[in-house]
Amino acid sequence: VLCGAARAAALTAEHQHIADAVSAEARRRYCGVPAGVMAKLTPWPCYLVLEAHSQVVAGTNYFLKVRVSADGEPLECVQLRVFVSLFGDPPALAALRKGAAAAGALSYFAEEEGERST
Repeated sequence: VLCGAARAAALTAEHQHIADAVSAEARRRYCGVPAGVMAKLTPWPCYLVLEAHSQVVAGTNYFLKVRVSADGEPLECVQLRVFVSLFGDPPALAALRKGAAAAGALSYFAEEEGERST
């Protein structure tokens, strides 16, 4: 669907690769660390893509639901919107959902959504 709603996609290694490419930025935003601030962040206990949608624009928006909690703990997910350009640029994290907003169904979102870190 060109320039339309996101469509569900069968999970592939490419989806995990795209998520891995923005993992550090996602962790920084999840923890509320502003851009340009140096911080040592612990890695995610788990970082596994569970669901993916894509949307063709002037490149591709990938909507990824990623498990970030360890096995045996309550399920916690983040949702990522990652833009991949047509020109071979690295994937760029455009937005992140966390908390209750990320626990729901994967759908289009434009801005950061979720509970704020304190």
